[in-house]
Amino acid sequence: MTSLSKISAADIVTLANGLLGFVAITLILDDKYIAASMILFLSLIMDGLDGHLARRFGSKHSKGQVLDSISDSISFVFAPALLVYAEFREADGFVAENAIVLACSLAILLTGLFRLARFSAGGYQLTYFVGMPAPAGALLVILLCLLFGTSASAEPERYYYNLEELQWLVIGFGFLASFLMASEIRYPKIRGKMVLLTGFALLLAVLPSLAAPLLVSDQSLYTAFSRTATGTALALTLVYVFGGPAYEKLEGNKG
Repeated sequence: MTSLSKISAADIVTLANGLLGFVAITLILDDKYIAASMILFLSLIMDGLDGHLARRFGSKHSKGQVLDSISDSISFVFAPALLVYAEFREADGFVAENAIVLACSLAILLTGLFRLARFSAGGYQLTYFVGMPAPAGALLVILLCLLFGTSASAEPERYYYNLEELQWLVIGFGFLASFLMASEIRYPKIRGKMVLLTGFALLLAVLPSLAAPLLVSDQSLYTAFSRTATGTALALTLVYVFGGPAYEKLEGNKG
């Protein structure tokens, strides 16, 4: 049986995840940060869908977890790390400030890869996540960049959601996400009501771009709508980031 004949529906979705991640990277290199973020949100949807398809229809090989981690490394590690560096590095900034931005990007990259390697090495067999999942870290970073990122890109400024230039908030959370991914802190796996909340958060994240053609003519209305939607998505993500370990601890005590 050839390798191509072993590809399942779940594998196709997993590969689509990695492909979208690469497209997002090309958009970041073209300074189209919002478009890249929307593509990465699609990658997050693909990441959730491939697991469902694998459980529903099975697989013809035993390499699904490795393939998933490779695709995730593109979409949820390399792309977010590059997004932070591209948005917050100042061409004429101080060397020390740019060094901190680079350090944050490298921290996201290195700990994200470590987290995915640990998951592939057997973490997927556990009933919980050891360390914050890389997709959750990516979602946190991307939403923060949408709210507080730069508007110095090729896209019209009216499409941006940023409240103001609060780069150090994003950098600080980037380091925090890195610490949580590399930690031994237990996080619950996304199932049940958490799936609905995650889907709702992603829907809120993409709504501003979907509504832009209708609302962009009214700048004040669009700005208020986009900030509210993205901010709510960020709040739901923070509930998992900070509340997930407490929830997992309570569930563990019940068992």
